[in-house]
Order: sequence, then C-alpha cells, then structure tokens
Amino acid sequence: MPTLRSGYRWSLELKKDLFPFLLGFLATSFQIIVLREFEVRFYGNELVYGFVLAFWLVGGSLGSLLAEKKFFRAINPGWFYAVVILIFTVLLIILRFSRFFIGVLPAEMIGPGPVLLTSWLIAFLISLPLGVLFVYNVFWLKGSLMAVYQLESLGAAAGGLLVYLLLVPLFSSWQAAAIIIGLAGIMLSFLADRNKALITVISFILAIGLWNFDWPAEKIYWKPFQLIAAKDSPYARLQVVGSAEQVSFYSNSSLAFNFPDPAAAEEAIHFAVLQRPGAKKLLLIGGGLNGALDQVLQYPEIIVDYVELDPALIDLARKVLAGRLTCLDDPRVTVHLQDGRKFLQQTTDRYDLIICNLPEPVTAQVNRFYTVDFFSVTKEKLTPDGVLSFLLPSSENYLSDERTQLLASILSSLKSIFQEVEIVPGDNNIFLASNNQLDISNPSLLEKLTYLNLETVYFRPELLQSRLHPFKKEYLRSRLQSVSQPRLNSDRAPISYFYQTLIWSQQFPGAGSQVLGSLNRLKNPFWLFDLPVMLFLALIIFLSLGRKKTGAVLMLPVAVMGFTTLVAEVGLILTFQSRLGLVYSKISLLFTMFMFGLFLGSTLARARFSALSLKHLTAVQGGFVILLAVARLSLRTASEPVFYSLLLIMGMLGGFLFVVSNAIYLNQKTRYGLGYSLDLFGSFLGALLATSIFIPILGLELLFNLLLVINSFCLGFIMIRTYLIKQPY
Repeated sequence: MPTLRSGYRWSLELKKDLFPFLLGFLATSFQIIVLREFEVRFYGNELVYGFVLAFWLVGGSLGSLLAEKKFFRAINPGWFYAVVILIFTVLLIILRFSRFFIGVLPAEMIGPGPVLLTSWLIAFLISLPLGVLFVYNVFWLKGSLMAVYQLESLGAAAGGLLVYLLLVPLFSSWQAAAIIIGLAGIMLSFLADRNKALITVISFILAIGLWNFDWPAEKIYWKPFQLIAAKDSPYARLQVVGSAEQVSFYSNSSLAFNFPDPAAAEEAIHFAVLQRPGAKKLLLIGGGLNGALDQVLQYPEIIVDYVELDPALIDLARKVLAGRLTCLDDPRVTVHLQDGRKFLQQTTDRYDLIICNLPEPVTAQVNRFYTVDFFSVTKEKLTPDGVLSFLLPSSENYLSDERTQLLASILSSLKSIFQEVEIVPGDNNIFLASNNQLDISNPSLLEKLTYLNLETVYFRPELLQSRLHPFKKEYLRSRLQSVSQPRLNSDRAPISYFYQTLIWSQQFPGAGSQVLGSLNRLKNPFWLFDLPVMLFLALIIFLSLGRKKTGAVLMLPVAVMGFTTLVAEVGLILTFQSRLGLVYSKISLLFTMFMFGLFLGSTLARARFSALSLKHLTAVQGGFVILLAVARLSLRTASEPVFYSLLLIMGMLGGFLFVVSNAIYLNQKTRYGLGYSLDLFGSFLGALLATSIFIPILGLELLFNLLLVINSFCLGFIMIRTYLIKQPY
C-alpha cells in the first residue's frame, strides 16, 4: 500500500477535525439567530424562550438517536452540511413571515398555542439534522466520540464569541445568518471531497439572498403599515412605522413609544413631579423620547439625568425625528447610555425624584426594575424627601385576578422598603413611593398645576377629577387587599414576570393558560420541589435494585448533568444580570466561558480515556455537588470573576463527566448517540421548566437547593452501583 505524503495526511486529519468543529459553530450560531428572530416576531418572554430552547434540544436529542439507525451513513459529509444550511435558511424565512400563516397583524400579540407550534416547527426541524450530524461525525471519525464532543464544544465556543461579540452588535439576524452561511461555505469548499464548487456556490447564493432580501422582507412583514426605518442592536430590533401625524417606534415588534404622545408623557411625569414641585435633580430611567423629557423641562429648576439602555434607539430617534427631538440637546439634560440599574448602583448622586418609565415586567430583564432589591437601591439614591415613581398597565373599571396578583406583588414589595406608597388608578396605575408624605388628592394637584402654569393637554382639571374619583380609588384598594399574603418580587424570586406571563396566556384561553393557572395556584412548594425529588429518588432506587452489570444505567448522570448545567447556567446569568447590570458583551462571555469549559473538560478526560473508571465518575459527580454548594452561596455576590469561574468550572466538570460516562458505556456497547441524546434531553427538561416556572415560583435559592439534592442523590446512586457490582467498569 503506498504511503501518503505527510502533508496530505495532515490535510486529511485537519478535515476530519474541522467537520465536528463546524457542527458546533453552526449549531450555536443558528440557535442564537433563531432565538433573536423569535424574540422579534413573538411575545419575547421567558415562556417563549423556553419553548424554543426546549424544542431545539429535544430535536437534537431525537436526531442523535435516529442517527444510530445509519439511514444516510454513506452520504457525503459536505452535502450533508449543505443540506442542513439550506434547511436553516428556508425555516428562517418561514419564521420571518409566520404571522401571515397565523393570521395576525404586525405587532399583534400572539398566544401560547401558535408560539408552541411555530417553535416546534422551526427549532425542532433545524436541530434534528444537527443531532444526526453529531453521531455521523463519530462514524466519519471511526468511532472517536470523545474527539467529536471535544471539537464540537470548541466550535460552539467560537460560534458564540463571533455571533455575540461581533455579528449581533453590528448586523441584523438575517445579515448575521448570511455571514455564518458564507463562512460555512468557505469551510465546506475546503472540506468537501466532491462538488466543492457547487456547494460553495449554493452557500453563497443563500447568503447573498438573505443579506439583500432582509429590508424588503421586513417591509413586507409590516404591511399594511408603512415601515420607515429598521435598525438592529445587541438588545433588540428597532422598527419605525410612520403615519401622517404620528411616528411609532417598536422594539422587537412591541410598541416602545409613539411620538408625540402627550397623554403618556404627561401622566408619567406630572403625578410624580407635583409631589415635589421644588425638586432640583431628577433621574429618568427609560421612556423619555415620547415627550416625557419635554414635560420635565417645563419645571425650570430641574436638572435631568436621562438613562437609556440602547444607544441605537437614541440614534434612530434623532435620525427619524430630526428637528423635532430638541429635548436631548437641552443643557439641563444629560443622557447616559447604559443599563439603568447599573447606573443607579454606580452613581454617587442623590435625586429628589426617580421616575422609571419602562415596560411592564414581561421578562426577567425588565423585572429587575420592579423588585425589592431595586427599590432598596433606589431608596439609597433618593434624598430624604425623595419620590420614586413608575407605572403599570391596568384598568379603571375591572381588574382580573391575574392582574390583581401582579399589582399586589409589586405594591407589597414597594411597601417593604418605603414608608409611604400611593397609587393613582387608571389604564396605567401610577405608583408613588417615598419616606415622607405623599398627596394625590385632586385639590392639591390642581392647586400646584395652576400655580406652575404648566402647558398640558390631558393633565387637566376635568380629567383629573374623573381619574381620582373616590369610587375608582376604593375599587383599586379593595381589589389589592383581596390578595392574601402577596408574594414579594425579588431578584432571587422574580415572581412578577411569572404573573405577567400568566396575564398574557389568559388572553388566549386554552390548555397553556390552564396549565399556568394551575401552577399559579400551587402555594405549597411540594409540587415543584418535594415531588420531583421523590420521583428522582424512586428512579434511583429502581435502577439500583438491578444487579446486572451494565454501563447503560450509569448514563443517568449525563442526563442529570444536562439538566443541571442548563438550569444553573441560566440562574447564574440572571443573578449576574441583576447584581452587576445588563452588560451584553459580558453576558455572552459568561456563555462562552461555559462552552470553553466543556472543551477543556472533555480534552482533559480524553487524555486519560483508556484509564477512566467508576472512581473518576464518582469524583466528577462529587465535584458537581461541591460546585453547586458554592454556587448556592454565591447568589448574593457582586464579583464578576466568581461568575466567570463558576461557569468555566461547571463546563469543565460537564465535559469530563460526558467523556467518562461514555467511556464506561462504550466498553460494553457501541452506541454513539445515547450519551449525547441524554445530555440534550436533560437540557430540554431544564429549558422547559427553569426560566418560565422553576425560577420565578421556587426562586433561585430553592432551585439551587433542588439541583444540590438531585446531584447528591446521583452521587449516591453511582456509589451504590459501585458497591453492588463490586467490579470496576
């Protein structure tokens, strides 16, 4: 047999290694892009994210199991990757135009049912062939499962860094997808054995099509409305719709503000400022571009710090409203482009007034501005006579039970920090809080309004008299008092965004709303803590009773690891976000640290592959128990290195555990897809349950207790199996 040239052998080895690297790169990139597109097109709350991630993971899990049947084992790898890219492109286009299939208008709220079906169609069908590709890469590398896992993890880390740190801040989702597909086409032109030119041409046609059709597709999506402009930022896709007299700004297809909107601007500002008309310094967090800043500037002595998270929103507003948005250039206004909560934590100033003009707490990110922890920080930054104000959507004449629970939770949280709290009823309830007297009586507000000679359209005597009618105030008071023992909303137990999800679901009656309603009625943690622990313990007892020597039962830690790492990763990132503020690049770096940890852990284990045994599995499972105990204690920390270290170590333990479990199992049976499938299935359960149910209802501290108990039981299970079998695997 002729000997291959050394350079050619090196080329073959590099090709083999790059295929699984490309898989991890594409899987992570595609997942991020699909999640961003879902956030733009649907009601982007934690339930939606959970659906997409869950179906993505279960699709990959099923794909890895189906691949063991070897239906397409003989297919050319280059063509397989090209087909996956084509499927992704087609489904991305379908996702953009999904509202036409569902039958809703642009920016119209969509219920849980269509979200469920769409996420199943898109996420499942994209991830299914990716799961198949994982196992086929093992076949193509002649059974080197550990090498594929290692290289896929490295590719995932690289894809996360590229997309999060470069593509997302600079390009739209479709443009980012076009760049990813173009890069994949270049790689495939090197990797493919046959038809290189054709695969490359197809990839570039798809990339160019997505890039050039992005803006026309967005305009089609918004028909029959006229889309004036659109801009992507790391935080959202911003869209501007214009009419003859009004311009509407949307963030991820949800209304951010109208310009002008005197009704919204006046109610957001004047109820608060008239409590302290002599105020000198005001902090406005969000919502200043609808005319709210102009209303503040009617008070001649006030100096304003205006905090806006997204610089792209300011830039787009200046461009579209050129010559009309003069408030930003007023010398009394200082604009701070950063996370509002981070700004408040870092500033050394004290304010007479702090007004949060933000959306309702539909996500964990926004919910951070409605928690006991935020109110506590706000109190520290107010002067002794200072006032905090914010608003929440409501109704003057009818409050549903779900809306009442939300308002009662926020009110109770506010009262736990401030001595005086008042609520102005209306379609938007205005919350006012201070440690000194508040007065929302109609005569008092009218007297100050007249004295200051404010120019208002809606904040007028006749409307104030109606809004502050004693009947409306009494109805609101009685409804809120009907909630016995309302739960406090905190960073570690963000119950209010669960209430908000419940409100959303109740607008679309069906099985989804019934399930969430049932969860809401669970006052005892038994159903979400004790019962899962009991079921897992029963599973362990059942598996432990079997004395047959088989490595299959020792694949259970892989599923536990998948569940644990996803839930803990989400919990740590949410804690980082609440403690240190929303810094987008740092959040993405946390994710990358975990993926790089998987690569390091699998590399370390692979180096000792032939010597791996149950003692190594016991040690790494024990490491998970110790790490979770440390993570549980770290939920109150504000140290960035702690979060980076925890996720890096968690990834290393996860990568090592995956390799050692599979090493034990593969000594007895050649099934390359089982371990990967169980890993993804555990992650699927975590994605489905963690953000939308476990975190808001149980709270982070109790959730980490749950993870600690489950992993401790898993450690005991491994030790029991070792003792019963009395032989090393």
